[in-house]
Order: sequence, then structure tokens, then C-alpha cells
Amino acid sequence: MHEPWAVAALLCVPYRPFAGASAKNDTVLAACARHPERFLVPGFDTPEVAVARTLTDPDNAVWEVWRGGTFLGILVLDRIVRGIDARLQFVFFDDDLASKAELLREFTRRCFAEAGLHRLTFEAPDYMDTLLNFARKQLGFRYEGGARAGSRRERAYFDGERWSDVIVLRV
Repeated sequence: MHEPWAVAALLCVPYRPFAGASAKNDTVLAACARHPERFLVPGFDTPEVAVARTLTDPDNAVWEVWRGGTFLGILVLDRIVRGIDARLQFVFFDDDLASKAELLREFTRRCFAEAGLHRLTFEAPDYMDTLLNFARKQLGFRYEGGARAGSRRERAYFDGERWSDVIVLRV
């Protein structure tokens, strides 16, 4: 999974934060910091710090998503337990999930076939209905433990103003 790969017109390449133009990192940090709820990393002062830690953590695997010369977003695997599980996170700078469904399904397939994982976990705050429904309906994620109302970690995400439950999905 450490080699570039493509689906239709979308190209995925491993993210190298310390190589290439620093402007790319500025773009990634700014775009991802607008979506701190996608990272669910507590205990940091700013979304930029949380994102920077996630993207540069050597235990995480991160890919850039491109269409032609346009940088569209990132895919992240963190909490990786080799051969068992990892948490999937993604941010697309154009917020167009529908056009990335095929890419995300291929990425999920590669996680199982090439990385040897047996499951993927996806988490999002309970108020992110569109994202959670996309993960369930388009990517095949199910509620953890088969819970009908959704498996949740109560009051697990604080956005600076309010606490929210985090819904846990798996495939």
C-alpha cells in the first residue's frame, strides 16, 4: 500500500510531509483544520496542532489524493494494529464525498487485501449525519457490535463549546 495507485481519474500517493513544497503542507493543515471533527484528537490547543501530529506521526499511514494537478484531500490510517485493525479518516478539500466513493471503496479493499487488516474502524461525532450515512451506505460500514441506534462513546468529542457523542462504525 506504500506505492501510488489510481481509481478512475483519482491518484493516491503516500504523503511525505518533509519532502517537496512546504506550501502543500500549509494547504493540508489549513484545509484539515477546518474539519477538526474528522480527527477526534483530544488534548491539543489548536486544530492545526492536532492535524499536524496526526499527519506526521510515524505510526500513521497517510495518502494524498489528486485529480490531475489538483490536490483534493488526504486519507489517514491511525490506531493501526498490524494484521488486525486501523481507524480510517479522510478529508476532501472540496467536501464532495460522492465523487470519492469508488476511491474509498478501493482504499478499503486494499486495507484488507494488501495491508492484511481484518477490520477498519470509522468514527465521527453524532451530529455528522451526512458523513456517517455516507460511511454506512456507500462504504459498507456498520455500527460497532450491531447496535441499531448506533454504537457510541458518550461525550467523547469536545468542539470547544459542546460535548458530543462519537459514533463508532466498523467494516
